[in-house]
Amino acid sequence: MVNLLIQVLTLISGLVVNFVIPGLYGLDAYGAFIKANVLVFLFQKLLDIVNEQLIASVEAEYILVTSLFMATLIFLLFSVVSLVDDIGNPLLLSVMLLSSACLLSLFGLRLQRWIVGYLVLFLCVFFVLLFISYQQILPLSIVDILLLTNLIPCLFAVAVLFSHGAKLPVGRQLLSTCKNVLFLLPRMVSITLVFNLFTNILPYILSKSLPVRDLGLFRVIVSIIQSATSLFPINVRAVFVAFVSGGQRQEQYRIIMSVALFYFALVGLSGYAMGWLFPQYSAYLAMLPCLPVLYWAVVTERYLVASGLHRKVIIANLVLGVLAVAGMILFVQGLKQAELFYALGFSAYLLFLHLLCRPGIRLPVIFWVSVLSPFAIVLKDVNLIWGVLYMLSLLIIAVGILRLRPADFRTLRF
Repeated sequence: MVNLLIQVLTLISGLVVNFVIPGLYGLDAYGAFIKANVLVFLFQKLLDIVNEQLIASVEAEYILVTSLFMATLIFLLFSVVSLVDDIGNPLLLSVMLLSSACLLSLFGLRLQRWIVGYLVLFLCVFFVLLFISYQQILPLSIVDILLLTNLIPCLFAVAVLFSHGAKLPVGRQLLSTCKNVLFLLPRMVSITLVFNLFTNILPYILSKSLPVRDLGLFRVIVSIIQSATSLFPINVRAVFVAFVSGGQRQEQYRIIMSVALFYFALVGLSGYAMGWLFPQYSAYLAMLPCLPVLYWAVVTERYLVASGLHRKVIIANLVLGVLAVAGMILFVQGLKQAELFYALGFSAYLLFLHLLCRPGIRLPVIFWVSVLSPFAIVLKDVNLIWGVLYMLSLLIIAVGILRLRPADFRTLRF
């Protein structure tokens, strides 16, 4: 129940930041903010993705300090890049990096109740600041709101962590921690390259060519797809921790994948129903078929890392990463191309992971789920029925081929 509450609060936290701010300030102002701070989100997400692997390689009490050391290296890299392309608020980035490190450490130490407190405080601070800004009590910009919304919960989290098990490494442990970070950073960046390219570097490239309104719209659309990891009732980090601890790992993988396919098919059908009832919001739901693909790719990546298949995951990321960068530069010019390229990227990543590693789900199923997703997105401009048919086919696959049964919902414990 606590894990479900964490997921609900995480989802709400992402939604209010990515949808309430554009709703109040407008897509033009939000797009201008993204254009001015795109590197901030790129490097913050880089740390968020990279740091998650620390759960499998660092003792829980040292995750906070190790993560902060990693954040320092990433901030230095940001500072170097800013010398070439001065985009982004350094103070905002530093607070967001601290937030990422604190939340990861709370998960690593399994302080679920304190995670709930952190997220509730985050939401309370956010809405109080929005009220202050809306009532013109203080002139707060989007940067001001995000800075304070992250900083205040971080101060709370640091106090909680050091009173509930987080430790500062000393002596040889400190030296070992520094060596581990320097050794792990290249591997972690490699493992998460594809995800970071499509969620962060693609918007950065688009910021050079798209009008601010289209850039803001694309950011909102991508935020909907990225929320797949929060839309699912069980947190991806909790799934990863369960995979790392072992014990019927492949059966856990089958269950989580079948439940996720069934769940996101229902989410997709609900989204299409909402788009039919409220056509003015249909543009925000353009990439619904990408939801199950992205979640399957993320869970498969975590499963393979937990199984020790780091090298194959790195190969998949490097090969697709090089092709993706070339494709971004050569072919992506407008909003429609960006949407299709995003969907193709994650479909290719999911397919490539399974071709390299064969983690237990039959390849025809992977081909169907991954290959038909971009087609459903392209054909949405012809008729939404193609997206509906795609989601219905996923329900059939989950129940008929992946053998999803009511008992699987009861035994799903992460």
